[in-house]
Amino acid sequence: MGTAPVEPIVFAAMLASASLHACWNAWVKSSPAPHQALAAVVIACGVPQGVLLMLYGFPPQAAWPWIAVTVVLGTGALLLLGSAYREGDFAVAYPLIRGLIPLVLAVAAVPLFAERPTTYGAAGIVCVSAGLVLIAWESARRTRTMTLKGLAFAALAAGVTAASVVSDAKGARVSGNPFSYAATISVLNAIVMAAIWSVRTSSLPAMLTAHGAVAAGGAMIATVSYILFIWSLMQAPVAMVAALRETSMLFAVLIAAFALRERIGGWRLVAIGLMFAGILLIRL
Repeated sequence: MGTAPVEPIVFAAMLASASLHACWNAWVKSSPAPHQALAAVVIACGVPQGVLLMLYGFPPQAAWPWIAVTVVLGTGALLLLGSAYREGDFAVAYPLIRGLIPLVLAVAAVPLFAERPTTYGAAGIVCVSAGLVLIAWESARRTRTMTLKGLAFAALAAGVTAASVVSDAKGARVSGNPFSYAATISVLNAIVMAAIWSVRTSSLPAMLTAHGAVAAGGAMIATVSYILFIWSLMQAPVAMVAALRETSMLFAVLIAAFALRERIGGWRLVAIGLMFAGILLIRL
């Protein structure tokens, strides 16, 4: 079964989610200890999302199996991501993983959701993924740090992350309420992350205090971004939502160029062009 073009309001919500996702990740990246700052943001998200959970309540019982699957897969994806980073540079592993996700979902959505993208939509998904993979290739060519084992971990991380997006889509659609569902996932993720870092660090409160600004600000931005993402999954084809979500890398590159004054080479300009083309094709 084919899918209709993405509605303008859903399209705008997906781009807003992507841009906000890029903003809080850029904030984390600029921190002296990005891995701690990332954990602090995930844990801090439990506060605003906890308030929303009190307001909207828990999702219906039918959504809980999908919630459990999403939390488990999300944790597994983070562990695989860490393994990929140990085998290669972040600048290679991250865009490679994000670039593979929409392609995996485009194939998986046909049997799982009976969602077959339009010709323009399929071309847009391919363009977005190609842009991301091109960024990964350019970084690998420059740094020569990614091993075959690292590529394997990256592919596994992409597959597990794509599976978690499928679980998110199933759970969100069953729950019927993006606020309730997103809040439940975020609070559970915050609890799991806090438990992990309680073991990893001698003082979790001290770590959160050290990254207080990015934790507080990043948590608010991430909360809005995730709710928009969940709402979009309830309104539009999964693969298209994922592809537009991954254009956060496009916004990240632009933020790096204009805010952090990082240089953009020729290959990255081509990648930016591909992702812009992908956005336009998905809109069509």
